[in-house]
Amino acid sequence: MLIVTAAWGASYMWMKLALTGVGPLSLVGWRFGTAFLATIIVFFRVLRWPTKAEWRVSLIMGTMLFSMFALIMLGLETTDASTAGFLMSTTTVFVAVLEALIHRTWPRPMTIMTILVVMVGLYLLVMNGGGLKFSGGALFCLGCSILYAVYIMYSGRLAQRQLATLTVSVWQLGVAGVEGLALGALVDGVQLPTTVGQWGAILALGLICSAFGFVAQTKVQHYLPPATVSLIYTLEPIFSALFAYLMLHEIMTTRQWLGAALIFFSVMVSELVKIHRPAIHQN
Repeated sequence: MLIVTAAWGASYMWMKLALTGVGPLSLVGWRFGTAFLATIIVFFRVLRWPTKAEWRVSLIMGTMLFSMFALIMLGLETTDASTAGFLMSTTTVFVAVLEALIHRTWPRPMTIMTILVVMVGLYLLVMNGGGLKFSGGALFCLGCSILYAVYIMYSGRLAQRQLATLTVSVWQLGVAGVEGLALGALVDGVQLPTTVGQWGAILALGLICSAFGFVAQTKVQHYLPPATVSLIYTLEPIFSALFAYLMLHEIMTTRQWLGAALIFFSVMVSELVKIHRPAIHQN
């Protein structure tokens, strides 16, 4: 699970590298098209043709998947990889907010405190000059984080209805891949990577971050409790900052590190609270 989380942290670096030669929509298509082909090869003996309900769910989830990664790709065009990693870690906060809105209840005091601290962290991480003015790239990343929270909650509903099947998990990758390649061709024309580095980044995104990440996560979660998995997930922005520093030579300012630290520890505290309140976590 730690290797999977490290790979997802490195994905921001690879997306930045691939975007130097391929448009954001086409990159989504190449990433998930590669992942779809890889998972088809891995699971071809156990996969079955989707039912009508599974087709519908795969289309919905695949479209959400495409939309999420289109937003993060657009955000990375003007946002550092390290910053994007910390912005995406706010998903757990948005899940708590959406749950409160859906159930028409006030969030717990700890959740409200976490939200406030995360807001301060976001201000320190991405503010421009002396005013509260987020860049367009940062807003795209936050939009992806919000949509990812919706995706998580929708996946939970599907699990309750026994529709979160292996077939859906694989075919949603194909839907996202086709939509990315088709829309990318309409917007920017047919684009192919032009350098070895760009091809390597796309293959890493498709094979390591998506296909391997999906297979490994599915297997590992049979042996680890959800609370442990959630805590390991909180390390993703740390890995994103590390790889961005080592490979892209991105350097965060002291103010940005303070904001990133506030976001990281707020998310970690939120996950620890879930561990000590298993009934709420299970719901």
